[in-house]
Amino acid sequence: MSQRWLCCRSQLPNPELQCERVSTSSFVPFSSNSVLQHQKSRQNGLARPAFSTIILMPNAHKPTKEKSMHPIAFIIGSLTIRWYGIMIAVSIAISITVIYIESRHQGLNTDDVLDMAIVAVIGGILGARIGWIMTSPTILWYFAHPLHILAIWEGGLSYFGGILGGVISANWLIRRRRMRFWQMADIVAPLLALSFGIGKIGCWLNGCCNGTATTSELGVIFTNPSSQSDLLNQRIWPAQLFNSISGFLVFAILFWVVRKHKHYDGQVFIWYLYLYGATSFVVEFFRYIPVHVLGLTPNQWTDITIIILGIIASVILRRRPVRSMFPEESETLPETTQNSEESDG
Repeated sequence: MSQRWLCCRSQLPNPELQCERVSTSSFVPFSSNSVLQHQKSRQNGLARPAFSTIILMPNAHKPTKEKSMHPIAFIIGSLTIRWYGIMIAVSIAISITVIYIESRHQGLNTDDVLDMAIVAVIGGILGARIGWIMTSPTILWYFAHPLHILAIWEGGLSYFGGILGGVISANWLIRRRRMRFWQMADIVAPLLALSFGIGKIGCWLNGCCNGTATTSELGVIFTNPSSQSDLLNQRIWPAQLFNSISGFLVFAILFWVVRKHKHYDGQVFIWYLYLYGATSFVVEFFRYIPVHVLGLTPNQWTDITIIILGIIASVILRRRPVRSMFPEESETLPETTQNSEESDG
């Protein structure tokens, strides 16, 4: 993750732009003494790029853990596209696609399900952003700059706030369309975990949600000034990747195990609460969270609350029998039974 600058900021007309360009190129570090020894050759405009290439070639294929990374994917005019926003968009696109396929498989009205998904996404994004801003130490700055409240591509989303916003908005449409809430929750639950895994890759590229300092070989170093890491130029745990892996693991368990063996509507969503709460609780020990309450972070207390809510919901819902996945089959069964009784009589 670490990289050394190829330029001196005080000697360039636009040092920030020049240094940033160099830091995002793909190369491994080399000794600054090599640059100083050949300073005279670099004065020549034609020799400078050629000389830099010669220095980098011997180290180009050496294995290293230090990779250059930048939170900005590309810039189009005045529009800055960040990796964080790209990963959020990818997670939304994949989730809606899977929801459409699953709703067709279960014989549901795909129009209603897609409308619910879109409403849930909008409400989830708003809830995630509002939740993050309300718990942010810079909340007053956002009130003074309200346009930045909508700039989700800059980073700053509360996952728990996103769940609350999505559930509230989806429940509003579910009631209007007379859909079954817990059936919809079971369809969406695995995709919440999948979106979490994809979104945390965006956090990794953005540098936010970083880990605590460590001396472990698994530690990484963020050095780019554009990164939103709180601990620059220090070896830290890659907590974002730990979260991402946990999200993919929870998705796999829910989608290929729990979903195929459920006994009542809402069971998949409840297991999502269990698994997400447990994995998030563990990863929090590796995250850089200065605020602690009774030895635990606020997120860990939220995780405990989520697990408790799952236990309460399971006691209530397990008494309800699971309905047929395909409504048309349940409608034809009574007719078949009636015909067989008539033939026996």
